Amino acid sequence: MKNLYLLFISLILFSCSQQNPEFESNKALAQKWIQSFENNDLDLWKEVVSEDVIDQSPVYGAGLLDYNGSIQTAQFYINNFKNIKFIDAVWLPGIDTTSLKPDGSVRAYGTWTGESISTGRKFSNSAYHNFGFKNGKIVSTGEFFDATGMLNSVGPNHKNLIIATLHIKPGKYNEVQALMDSDAGLSITRNYDGCTLVEVTYNEASGMYFIVENWESSEQYQKYLNWRMTDDSSGLVAKVMPLLVGEKSGFNVYDPNSNYKFY
Repeated sequence: MKNLYLLFISLILFSCSQQNPEFESNKALAQKWIQSFENNDLDLWKEVVSEDVIDQSPVYGAGLLDYNGSIQTAQFYINNFKNIKFIDAVWLPGIDTTSLKPDGSVRAYGTWTGESISTGRKFSNSAYHNFGFKNGKIVSTGEFFDATGMLNSVGPNHKNLIIATLHIKPGKYNEVQALMDSDAGLSITRNYDGCTLVEVTYNEASGMYFIVENWESSEQYQKYLNWRMTDDSSGLVAKVMPLLVGEKSGFNVYDPNSNYKFY
């Protein structure tokens, strides 16, 4: 047992003695990357990140980002959050996966905290980061944390939800959906002033088609609804009505809605 203990200590000392001489300077660059978010300083981010960077995004399905994608992500966090901190940070040297020797790369564990500017809601999110370097710049990054969960946690405390239902005649769903997907359809709704969300779902058993929208205000929705009903040159509403059970009676809008809660 004593010999195993001495061997373990020797391995630790050997590992420390083999630390890459560039580790400390590279760690300082990585810490500046962290500070760019803490200080809402995009110029500092640009100072330390190479235009050849490859960034592993923490967002589900986003994959690897180039410089443009990476800087857009940085801008999003810097512009939309305040009081950002990376706390309880642990900085470690990275290793070459072939030689298993320190290669100057940097790893960091910690917890991001901050506050959404738009909603005032706070977040706390454990994270792991790795950084690779070339010519005094960060040339690769990997961010691993629950980005989707973080964004959900700071979502709005209130929404002006509009819920519309369409009772579609049997066999007419495809025609209705084609109208909704057309140039005059729900893409127009989503891009109308004040609309922040449009989602749809269909229940085949009942023939009910649900449209869920969120608007910055009820007044903006009413303006849109008046336009859609009276001034829309595409005639979308008139085309949809014959496809509904009872025509006009097959279309209902639930507005306003109250007591919205976010979990």
